[in-house]
Amino acid sequence: MKRKKYVAAVSMLTILSVAALAGCGKKEAASESKGKKIVVGTGNSYEPYCYLDDKGNLAGYEYEVLKAVDDLLPQYEFEYKTSDFANVLISLDAGKIDLAAHQYEWNKERDEKYLFGKEPYTTYVTYITVAENHPDIKSLDDLKGKKVKSSAGSNTSYILETYNKDHKDNPIKIEYVNNSTDEETITGLLNGVWDATVMTKRDADKLNKNYGKTAIKVTGDPVQTSSTYFVFSKKDTELQGAVDGALKQLKKDGKLKQLSMDVIGGDYTESE
Repeated sequence: MKRKKYVAAVSMLTILSVAALAGCGKKEAASESKGKKIVVGTGNSYEPYCYLDDKGNLAGYEYEVLKAVDDLLPQYEFEYKTSDFANVLISLDAGKIDLAAHQYEWNKERDEKYLFGKEPYTTYVTYITVAENHPDIKSLDDLKGKKVKSSAGSNTSYILETYNKDHKDNPIKIEYVNNSTDEETITGLLNGVWDATVMTKRDADKLNKNYGKTAIKVTGDPVQTSSTYFVFSKKDTELQGAVDGALKQLKKDGKLKQLSMDVIGGDYTESE
């Protein structure tokens, strides 16, 4: 009788051990199924593209697009790291992130350092933007000797700096201001702290809406007509190709267009 109880006990322990090992195997398999971790660097104060909401959570168009891309790429698991605009590409330089997402436009200087995606996901047409009662500024030539608000490392700064190289006799006075609020931008333009800045029509419309009335306006022809791309380190061609493929699928499915309409307020994926 005791022998039978002993055998039964050993059998039960064996079953429990096998079950535990099986459970452990499932846990490891589930962990492996998440894929390679990709650290995405993005901004924290550029609404509605990449910002922190009232609860401190990442929100915006960049984030929604990246989540949709990640859903299509089971071989990767995206993890997010936020910072101000000026530090995102610095983090890419330092190898702290694998992918930079902050409405980046292509330019020659950036292209020499980074690998740009080949698939754009937002159009980005910028204009000189001035106070509503400022009638005399229509082009970059009209900005000679004037104070123009920009941010360090932005494509706007690159355009203005390139212009100044060819007009050293009377250059544009670029004033680098990072992480300014909408109110600070509008107040600065209205009070003459800056004569102008450069932004998209939709950003100007957003600032006016938040201000409560038409305070600023875009003027003249576009300073730059371009698109935005995700940015990678030069060696990450495999990741670049995978992300480009996912973006193509999101365009084909109409998902990218829908995200643009829901978050930005219009379809800014192909043209504007």
